[in-house]
Amino acid sequence: MLGQALALAAAALPVAAHAQAADTAAMTAQAEAMHKLDWMHGKWRGEARMQMPGGKELVVTHTERVGTLLGGTITLIEGKSFGADGKVPFNAFAVVSYDPAAKAFAMASHTGGRSGSFAMTVTDKGYAWEVPAGPDARVRYQASFDGTTWTETGDFLAGGRPPRPFFRMTLKRVGDSDWPMAGSMTRD
Repeated sequence: MLGQALALAAAALPVAAHAQAADTAAMTAQAEAMHKLDWMHGKWRGEARMQMPGGKELVVTHTERVGTLLGGTITLIEGKSFGADGKVPFNAFAVVSYDPAAKAFAMASHTGGRSGSFAMTVTDKGYAWEVPAGPDARVRYQASFDGTTWTETGDFLAGGRPPRPFFRMTLKRVGDSDWPMAGSMTRD
């Protein structure tokens, strides 16, 4: 009985091992696609302006840190704002990935108790993505990099009306970052 169990387990090993094998072609395509976001890597700081409910404008110092994981096949982004009082009114985390079969980027975004995965258009010097915002409404974010400045805007679009701007950040790169790899686990 034990011999049969060991034989079955041995026969199953190649199947289990195959299930764990990396798809190196997909990983190569993912890492290659992620190079379009290389300009983002590092630490950034600048100003962000947001239109709040009631028409009040919130102006904050905004930071971003960007790096890769999984051999460069995904890009991680943390955005964090600081008010004049030192409080953090905004903190977000996102994972950008690329699906080589669909030839499409996606952003999984998390902030303020909300999360979602959204289609993303990526170019060599920018990106755009949209978030549903109700019936016949959406929020569109567009970013560009001109060689020194990362600018991102947010517009509310609804019912065929002209876009209503509500967000603008302007950031300058302030340095390299070893995030998120710093402090990762080692074998020993």
